[in-house]
Amino acid sequence: MDKLTGQIMLKLCLGLVFAASLMVIPAVGQRQVKEANRLRVLVQKAETVTINGKVKEATATTLTVVDDQKAEQSIALDAKTKITKAGKNATAADIKADDAVVVVASKGEGGALTAVTVKVP
Repeated sequence: MDKLTGQIMLKLCLGLVFAASLMVIPAVGQRQVKEANRLRVLVQKAETVTINGKVKEATATTLTVVDDQKAEQSIALDAKTKITKAGKNATAADIKADDAVVVVASKGEGGALTAVTVKVP
């Protein structure tokens, strides 16, 4: 093999290695993104609670619920809270005292609860 052929073979091999790396690196990156998303979902689930009970008081920003264990829970409502009543979109003003509710709330600092969803059957 002469010197020119050796250089061509070397360049070809380096080119193939480079091309292969372009295919492998995105696959590894996609796997890492999927794993990160899976962990985010697990953490999010761990940071939420479901409260079943009856409404004691409802305002535009707070829902007070007496849960199944007769404990009073104060849950903040915000612009992101999705509220449904009888399967239809609703607002905090539609929630009345003594309504049965199922609340999924996220835990914040100090255990403060913020409603993610409020369902009034």
